[in-house]
Amino acid sequence: MQDVYEQGEALYFGGEYAEAEPLLRRAAEEGHAHAPYRLGRCCQELGRLEEAVRWLRVAAEHGDTLAMNDLALCLEDGNRAEAVVWMRRAAETGSQATAAYNLGIFLEEDGNLQEAERWYREGADCLYFPAARNRLALLLELTGRDDEAETWYRTALEEMAAHEDPDEQDDDYQANTQILLDLAGLLERTGWPGEARDLRWQAAGRS
Repeated sequence: MQDVYEQGEALYFGGEYAEAEPLLRRAAEEGHAHAPYRLGRCCQELGRLEEAVRWLRVAAEHGDTLAMNDLALCLEDGNRAEAVVWMRRAAETGSQATAAYNLGIFLEEDGNLQEAERWYREGADCLYFPAARNRLALLLELTGRDDEAETWYRTALEEMAAHEDPDEQDDDYQANTQILLDLAGLLERTGWPGEARDLRWQAAGRS
């Protein structure tokens, strides 16, 4: 069964989702521990959201934190309350910085800024997570803590310079461009128009 799963997984990572799906389904139905999660993701890629949710739920109920995170994202629009429950479970394991960040977003959108800040800080304390640092900085700026916000923006920019993949289509590349613009906005508002202008020029050169 491990061989079947590995064949399906290889096809999945090669983007051959239709070919991967029957192998992953066979592995999942015969009890392979990791197959339900990968099958759920495969169904997502094939546009079969209801089936994806079913398999991600199987994996999440067996303690797969990646599945908890992805299940929550699938449920976000249709069942917000359950989405928050699953994202919180993933975040509370301490093994999913992305889940901590996503839970922060859920909570901020729902108006719970104090708890959102806590989870953004969980993500921001990771070795490399500039998006979490930026989101924390935005929340700090929103709540009137400009000095600390500036510190987190600059920390995110330092990480960006050290780790970035210079691919304009990369999600991190686009997120990092936004960090430049967000810090520029703060500096304009707090009386540093020269540096703000330089940052905006940098951002413009990345698009």
